[in-house]
Amino acid sequence: MNGKRFLCIAAVLFCAGAVFAQDYGLVLRSLPLFTGGDDPVNMEYTASAVPWFAAPLGEQGDLYLSGGISAEYAGGEWKPVPELYRFEIEYRFASGPRLKAGRLAYREPLNLLMNGLFDGLGLSIGLGETRLSAGAFYTGLLYKKAAHIVLSPGDYSAYYDRGVYFASRRLAFALDWEIPAVAGTEAALNLGIAGQFDLNEPDDQIPGDRKIHSQYALAEYTLPFSDYYNARLGAIAGILEEDGRAPGFCFAVSGGLAWLPPGGVNDRLSLDISLSSGSWNDTMRAFLPLNTIAQGKVLRPAISGLALAELGYVARLHTVLSVEAWAAYFFRTDSHTYNDPDLDRFSRSPLLGGEVYGGLVWAPVSDISFTLGGGAFFPQLGKAFGPGAPVKWRVSLETIFSF
Repeated sequence: MNGKRFLCIAAVLFCAGAVFAQDYGLVLRSLPLFTGGDDPVNMEYTASAVPWFAAPLGEQGDLYLSGGISAEYAGGEWKPVPELYRFEIEYRFASGPRLKAGRLAYREPLNLLMNGLFDGLGLSIGLGETRLSAGAFYTGLLYKKAAHIVLSPGDYSAYYDRGVYFASRRLAFALDWEIPAVAGTEAALNLGIAGQFDLNEPDDQIPGDRKIHSQYALAEYTLPFSDYYNARLGAIAGILEEDGRAPGFCFAVSGGLAWLPPGGVNDRLSLDISLSSGSWNDTMRAFLPLNTIAQGKVLRPAISGLALAELGYVARLHTVLSVEAWAAYFFRTDSHTYNDPDLDRFSRSPLLGGEVYGGLVWAPVSDISFTLGGGAFFPQLGKAFGPGAPVKWRVSLETIFSF
């Protein structure tokens, strides 16, 4: 998309909406990121300016629009990136249903399959004490690095092509049924189905590129007990359809236990475990999410063909100061889905290694925040990497100003 044309359209929409706006503002974000493990140190930097406004549309509707431009520095080059962020028109019917259209935020309950902004329609209906939500989305107008949709070799090629702006072209759908009180108890149940259909044409110049369609069923059960504990367990089962292959199956499971210690400090201790299928045979294949959702804080792979156990602690020490600490260990569920140049190609060990991470959030006022985070992944704690594999580390400092 032409950057100047995007900015002109955004400016016209912003000015037109501001006449009726009840609320508007500007968010400035700065994010330097340093990663290492090999020489030289890799630096990436993103700075963005995001104007937004919200306006009522009569008594039953609302409008929200945010968009702007980012400056990205990577690989020794600067690149301006215009982007439309969240754009939402909502209409509330007198009978109760809510209809949304635009660029909508969506996240499935387990946060393993879909999470992000998607273009399309969303409908939410109350059914007694439960709620049914449905959405239909198109991904081909999203910015590729925001969408992280890389399911096929063609998707990977386009994602790393600096001349390509848009994400992979796919139609996606989701249907969720939220039951906040199962049989009158405090337990909650979420059930859903989701899927995506590939609209891309395979590229004969890219080895192995083919259309990939997928459909999923998912469930999550959460149960608070006593006054301080909360447990959850969820699973996703999927069907993968690839041109030239018989349909295959995949799965992912996730569970966790959280403890809210009594006392004056507002803190939380959690243990979470996630696991997905690997590419075991022609029938059972590696779990394939719609968009890449990073697992861990330093290594940050997709869940495909992996498992991890993560221990986390978050505490609000003061009204303006919070800290967090995380430790995780990664496993492979097959020997080839996860890729890294430092892996020992002769090793079949499932043990990848462990990582530690710490973060500090300082928000002196509600409109300003600073988030400092850093950690390291240690391949020496596993057996899948080569003996000379370096420690991988990551440090970032995010600054946000809201006006």
